[in-house]
Amino acid sequence: MSPRSIVPPSRRSLLLGAAAVAPLVALGAGSASAAGLGGFRNAAGLRMIDGSPWVHDDIRSVDFRFDTGGQVRTFPPSVRVTVPPSYADNPDKRYPVLLLLHGGTGMFLDWTSWGNVVEETEKHEVIVVMPDGGAGSFYSNANFPLPGRTANWESFIMTQVLPFVHENFRTDLARMAIAGLSMGGWGALALGQRYYGHFRSVSSYSGPADCGLTPAGFLVNAVIWGGPAADALKYFGTANPMGATWGHTLYPEVAKGYNPLANIDKYKGKRLFLRTGDGWWLDGFDKYPDIAQRIKDKALSFGADLQESVVMATQTDFSRELDRAGVEHEFEVINGATHTPDLWTASLTEDLPGMMKALNA
Repeated sequence: MSPRSIVPPSRRSLLLGAAAVAPLVALGAGSASAAGLGGFRNAAGLRMIDGSPWVHDDIRSVDFRFDTGGQVRTFPPSVRVTVPPSYADNPDKRYPVLLLLHGGTGMFLDWTSWGNVVEETEKHEVIVVMPDGGAGSFYSNANFPLPGRTANWESFIMTQVLPFVHENFRTDLARMAIAGLSMGGWGALALGQRYYGHFRSVSSYSGPADCGLTPAGFLVNAVIWGGPAADALKYFGTANPMGATWGHTLYPEVAKGYNPLANIDKYKGKRLFLRTGDGWWLDGFDKYPDIAQRIKDKALSFGADLQESVVMATQTDFSRELDRAGVEHEFEVINGATHTPDLWTASLTEDLPGMMKALNA
């Protein structure tokens, strides 16, 4: 469940990407931030390292890199926090929080470098928290890590990152939402029900919703089994092996605690937003004037289509069970859409007005 087909960047996205690539300019300790960002202190077991924080006033964002005190040892994770334009001008105001998760093989900068977080926070009064979540963790702790390679991604985000943000930003703890794409969409669904009292709104864009013994769920389980090795793409010497998340048992007991389809009742009372593409490789051939070009285009998107077709199957099953349980939710399959940023950025734009309504209720 990983983003691979990236749309060509616009001039705006190039500007955002320049700010996203690695903190190039850090405000000095005595510098004033136009976005009202500053005065940060270590909290919740997190210690800022490598010269962080790095403030990017042009995109109202600040980046942190952390020593987690042992929660994550595969690499030092980072977090970006983006605030709305009114943040500096309203020093007494507290804002709702959106925890926004990246996809497989992704990182904390994704929703800025090719996403639309900066544009959307110009329209909506919300603090967006975008943490590293490991390349293939599926936002679970690694239950079977190698010695010295602890990778407690769930604990890092839920017991360290969120408390750190609440300590250092003007947040309203009672008004939080969680959303994500692909692996992050799974993470939003899983953490959204595991931490029932934390989030008013839960959103999944192309996120699988089952890891059980159905055909599609089995494929998701297989991806989760292999996920830890994805860290080797960035940190070869410290990555965990396949099976480090839940072990080698088919659908182990620990998996049931994360599986959205196995925890339907825990979504009651929440706003729940689900979007997926159809991921169908043959869609549109009957309407496409140039069949040869269509075949070429679809061949390039075959991997994304395959991923999205699995996601669609699990979300469809999930939606059906939510209906049976009487759990309100917003579910739509977008015809012609597949596992790419086009779907995810459009979903965030569509999602935010309803999310903000829930957060401000």
